[in-house]
Parts: sequence; structure tokens; C-alpha cells
Amino acid sequence: MSRFISNNSLFKHIKLWLFKKLWRKMNKHNFTEAGNCFNRRKVTIGRGTYGTLNVRHFGNDNERLTIGHFCSIGPNVCFLLGGEHEYKKVSTYPFKKMYLTNENESITKGEIVVEDDVWIGYGSVILSGVKIGRGAIIGANSVVTKDIEPYAIYAGNRIVKYRFSPKIIEALKRIDYSKINEENIINIQEYLEKELDESNVDNIVEQIIKIIS
Repeated sequence: MSRFISNNSLFKHIKLWLFKKLWRKMNKHNFTEAGNCFNRRKVTIGRGTYGTLNVRHFGNDNERLTIGHFCSIGPNVCFLLGGEHEYKKVSTYPFKKMYLTNENESITKGEIVVEDDVWIGYGSVILSGVKIGRGAIIGANSVVTKDIEPYAIYAGNRIVKYRFSPKIIEALKRIDYSKINEENIINIQEYLEKELDESNVDNIVEQIIKIIS
């Protein structure tokens, strides 16, 4: 029995190692690592995004994760693409799957979408059907169950404030992150380093757009 457990553990270790290698081969445009084995056809990651991906899916055809460009994913962040139980019936238990037809009964609320320039802090859990807007920050150990507006700071399971004023946010929305690449990053670096305020944001955004266009 112990030998079986040992062999099974070794198999899982090798399987994960091979999947990590394949994931990196397929994602040279970003810096993400696979934290577990998952259906890579359900997951799309943009340019420059980094972090370890812990993705859980449960067999529902509508489960999907899309993460945009230049996002920061902290350690131990988990994306739950589904696994919801029906709670408006007699029981939440999946009787059909466990005892009758083995039919998948898991529910998903839809695709998880993480837009460009999002930072997700340590240990956060992102549930299915959620859209996290561009530039948002998710504080450590948050549980995200609903959409987060662009440039919002979400902590303690609520939006606590926004990173910038509405004027600055509207200006930043003009930047197309899909046009930022290894060739032009060096040319926009000085503008990326500037602290923003309402007096300089328009000029900074204009310069970035001009360079990356």
C-alpha cells in the first residue's frame, strides 16, 4: 500500500513538472508559472503578466479564465472557475453525480476576466463570473465574488477607495496595453515612473500613446 501511495505521488509530481514545462513553452510572452495541472485551453494570459496560477475547474463547459496584459499575481492566489452547488433545491449535495448517472452537476457563474494592469495580492480567491477592471488592486486574502471597477482598491471584501480621481482614470483608460512590448518599454519607462496628478496625466498619457502607436 505504501509503495502504491509513493508511486502515485511520484506520478503526480512528474505530471505537474511536465505540465509546468509545457505551460512555459506555450506562454513565452508572459512570466506566469503553473501552480497545478489544469486545462490550458480554458486559460488565456496576456503579455508580461507574472505570478503562479492556481486554477481550479470542475468540468463545466463554460468555465474559463482570461487575464490581460501586465498583471501581477501574488503567491497563493486561487482562481475558482466553477464548483458552485445548487442551493435552491432540497439539498446542495450532488446526488445525481455521486449515486446515479455520474453527470457533472457543478455550476459556474461564467468566465473570470482580469483586465490589464491588475494586481492581485497574496492568498486571494477569485470566484467564477467575476470581472476585475483595469488597474484594480485586490488586497491580500480577499475573496472576490463580484465585479470590481477599474482602478478600485478592494480589501476586506469591499472597495475601500480608488487609486486616482475620475479625471486621471479616464485619461489612463486611453492607453492600449496590447501595444506595449519589449521594444517600446524602454522608451516609455520615464513616463511610467512619474507620479500622476491631474496637471500632468494628459501629457504623460499622450507621450505613451505616441510612442507605442
